[in-house]
Amino acid sequence: MQNLDYQSNSKENKNSRIYTKRHYEIIDALEKLLEQGVPELTMSEIAKKLKISLRTLYEIAPSRDKLILMTMDNILKKLGKFAMDSVEDIDSPINKLEEYLFIVNQAVGPKFDRFLIDMEKINGSKTTADYHENFIKNYIKKLLEEAIEKKEIKSIDVKAFSILLGGIGREFFKEKNKNSINLTPEESANSITSIILNGIKLEN
Repeated sequence: MQNLDYQSNSKENKNSRIYTKRHYEIIDALEKLLEQGVPELTMSEIAKKLKISLRTLYEIAPSRDKLILMTMDNILKKLGKFAMDSVEDIDSPINKLEEYLFIVNQAVGPKFDRFLIDMEKINGSKTTADYHENFIKNYIKKLLEEAIEKKEIKSIDVKAFSILLGGIGREFFKEKNKNSINLTPEESANSITSIILNGIKLEN
């Protein structure tokens, strides 16, 4: 199983550059800009909007797509770390899992809706999304194994359930599915997650 640590195991960290404090300030500003959607801007136009030099922007990433992919990675990584930090003090693995999933399902919620729709146009976005989804699935598998050990849930195929639970939000976010459901992708994912988890819990 992969090391469950977003800080040291991020996809982008493998080839990360050395950033200054100023670079990180610019990256934060870029995240705020792109959360409103990914505009059809050139690197020059992005630099102008951020009120920085084009040279400084190229110090952060070598191309527009790489810059936007890095931003996507950072946004999802921060959400994932927030989710893990939020459940750290929960003793029950199954309760920890439910709370964790409710938080990571925010990735398909209203806050990121415009951003994720536009991200589909960026080459490499699927690879980045797959990386984060695989991380989530591994963490789900770990918590399900702990829940079985503590006799909180039935003996199940943890790999199958981790695939199911880890991909629900992304499945509902697909355009064909999003247009056919009554709730938002986040609400639908949370609803199905609760039904699944309640169905495998053991009565104490």
